[in-house]
Amino acid sequence: MNVLIDTNILIPLEDTARTLDPSLAEMRRMSEQNGHILYVHPSQAEDIRRDKDEQRRDIVLSRLRQYQTIPSPPELSSEKLLEYGWRQNSDNDRIDNLLLHALCRGSVHFLVTNDKDLHKKARQANVQEHVHRLDQFLAFLKSQTDEEQPPPYGIQEKLLHEFDVNQPFFDSLRDGYPGFNKWYLDKAAEHRTAWCVHNKGEVHAICIYKQEEYPTIVDGGSPLNGIALKLCTFKVGESVRGRKLGERLLFSAFKYAVEHDIPYVYLHTYGKEHELLVSLCQDYGFEFAGKYQDRDDVYIKTMLAPHTVPPDMEPLTYAMQFYPHYLDADDVGKFIIPIRPEYHNDLFADTSDTARGLFANDPSQYSPQANTIKKAYICHANTTQIQPGDLLLFYRTHDRMSVECIGVVEQAYRGREIGTVLPMVSKRTVYSRAEIERWLQRQTLVILFRFIRNFPPISQAELSQAGIRGPIQSIRKITHDQYLQCFGRGLN
Repeated sequence: MNVLIDTNILIPLEDTARTLDPSLAEMRRMSEQNGHILYVHPSQAEDIRRDKDEQRRDIVLSRLRQYQTIPSPPELSSEKLLEYGWRQNSDNDRIDNLLLHALCRGSVHFLVTNDKDLHKKARQANVQEHVHRLDQFLAFLKSQTDEEQPPPYGIQEKLLHEFDVNQPFFDSLRDGYPGFNKWYLDKAAEHRTAWCVHNKGEVHAICIYKQEEYPTIVDGGSPLNGIALKLCTFKVGESVRGRKLGERLLFSAFKYAVEHDIPYVYLHTYGKEHELLVSLCQDYGFEFAGKYQDRDDVYIKTMLAPHTVPPDMEPLTYAMQFYPHYLDADDVGKFIIPIRPEYHNDLFADTSDTARGLFANDPSQYSPQANTIKKAYICHANTTQIQPGDLLLFYRTHDRMSVECIGVVEQAYRGREIGTVLPMVSKRTVYSRAEIERWLQRQTLVILFRFIRNFPPISQAELSQAGIRGPIQSIRKITHDQYLQCFGRGLN
């Protein structure tokens, strides 16, 4: 695989004398181990050559020469730029656009960047699955090696006083917010709870939350019209980044808000450390609301579905903007997806056998993809009917023989190209290249989807009563009436 590396990953431009991030060395080592080739774009060197600081320019160029250069990179026409909808108001914009255009044209399989604007542009061009942050790409590389990895973690609800506030995990919060320790201990004394990932008291990820009534959340703003769920502290530790724990924490917040009829979820962000959090939140419908105390950026998500569907809004766009709500009108496709118990356990943590057993609170029992909202399903079904925005109803075969999980399709691909499939699923699964290649020995269907929720099981007998008869051994499209008979009892 060919991997394009953005300059902000390769070089700390603000201080070229600084030692490079060890994560970069780890990425280079594991990329070589996995047979990936690291590339830069010629425009990156052109930009650096304009630097008037000769010493810094020479250092930066010497670092770039360690990597392959994309040969004859594709040109970006003004017409294509308009089609993409990308901003181009500066040389930096132009270079970013050239990097992303090279990815879109197939010059490389991946782009690795921590630039939130590039990630936003990738979503506009529908290539976001191929664009990784450094931590995401490292997690992908680790999943492709035979090196033994630490176990994944699950989410638990804990009281703040169960953790030592002086542990290193909280150092960055102390640095960014004077008086953090006092605030934490005050809230611990109130028996405040948090969703967290920990191992014997060592915190790896945490979301401290509280309910507020009619809060004013931005400077000069009006109070919100109702209860809001504030995510007071939201952090994923560096050692576990790339394992989708941020998604899992957000899912916990959304689930809590829906179950308690809370119309708003919001949080504050500040500084570069929160850039990744902002990108994650925007992917699930958070919008910038304004400033708080002229310092923090405030992002808010409305949890109530609109009374009417916005004109011309596609089902997938609706599901992304108003997650976890979705469209299920008669013009939206509905499919029952058979899935074996072991894969069902792997994808859907909350309905897994583990979650129902003695070790439900043991985080080491859950797979990494169980943490994700954005998931992938791979099979050999020969259907070509599945479209973005369609609904997937997962039927657990063999043991329970029931449907209890629903998702919304983001993308479906049918083919056998490893160069297409591996980047598509790289953020969503821990399948190795060898495992995926075994799948691709036959024509394969890859479905990328967003997990919405689980619900009380719909049994095979109930399916049969609705006219969905016979063994469900392959993907089956059902009618809108069948959907309403089986699943129209308040799922959405």
